[in-house]
Amino acid sequence: MTQAQPTHTTHTAGRVRVLTGAKPTADLHVGNYFGAIKPAVEASLDPAKEMILMCADWHGLTDRAKILEPGKHTAGLLASYLAMGFSLEKNMIILQSEIPEIPEIAWYLSCVSAIGLLERAHAYKDALQSGKEPTAGLFNYPILMAADIVTFDAQIVPVGKDQLQHLEYASDMVKLFNNAVGRPVLFEPKALVQETQLLIGIDGERKMSKSYGNHIPLFAAKKDIEKRIKEVKTDSKGLDDPKDPETCAVWQILKSFGSKDAIDYMEDRLRKGTGYGYGHAKKDLMDEHERVFGSKRELYEHYLNSPREMAQLLAPSNSQARHIAATVRQRVRDALGLGIL
Repeated sequence: MTQAQPTHTTHTAGRVRVLTGAKPTADLHVGNYFGAIKPAVEASLDPAKEMILMCADWHGLTDRAKILEPGKHTAGLLASYLAMGFSLEKNMIILQSEIPEIPEIAWYLSCVSAIGLLERAHAYKDALQSGKEPTAGLFNYPILMAADIVTFDAQIVPVGKDQLQHLEYASDMVKLFNNAVGRPVLFEPKALVQETQLLIGIDGERKMSKSYGNHIPLFAAKKDIEKRIKEVKTDSKGLDDPKDPETCAVWQILKSFGSKDAIDYMEDRLRKGTGYGYGHAKKDLMDEHERVFGSKRELYEHYLNSPREMAQLLAPSNSQARHIAATVRQRVRDALGLGIL
């Protein structure tokens, strides 16, 4: 049963506030673009939405063996979204570690959440089964994620099916906190479940992932991209044999970022087969990759090598986010009777 929402929120009239997060990792690839970057960029261009894109660098610290990785790759993540056209007009790109209100609100949420709730988290169980070290940060991950959301009065959070439990936990924690203080203080978020299919990698078998080494980078040197595309696994059908696009990794990858004309052209040529082999398809994939991402490579590298300029560009986002976070934190403190002296 949905609780009453706070009467005083930070929402902009006529716009729905959507929060999405991305952990900074090395070598962003076409799979990242398909699953995260493209949807966020498109949403930032929707006048009915107020997008908050959070670079979740704190979340990347949960693996102690790779604790230095997030700091190394934050600039690359931010530069990628900016280069691909995320609109900062009436939207925000923020760095999680620049918002001190988030861990404070995470503490308040932890004080109303039972340990058993965290022990049942699918992500925690999966991490342990995969051999990941069970740090306290990993265990408390759902609380920090919930704080990311409620600190900004987020109304909608896009998630994949595998992340739905995190949003359910955030909703539960809001209810627990509001019940504990006896009035609606925190805003209860809603999940927008994304049905985006996983993108196949160049091995033609598993999802595209850097950990599998089957990815195609976004902004690597052209010769390196070309080498990766040439490695896309195909079957043994000859030049003039009809080919099924649905089982062709080249076409599946193209479909994740290419224009409709490029997608339709390759599909038609593959089905007909005559005079069109996988070598032709890979060349067309390379041409489309260069059109979409190669044209943004210079801008990406400019942002990557101009940290001061990028910081200035994102300063208004940080200021606005800090204002929202401070407002929510004050609501929470007032409800708890804290900070009155």
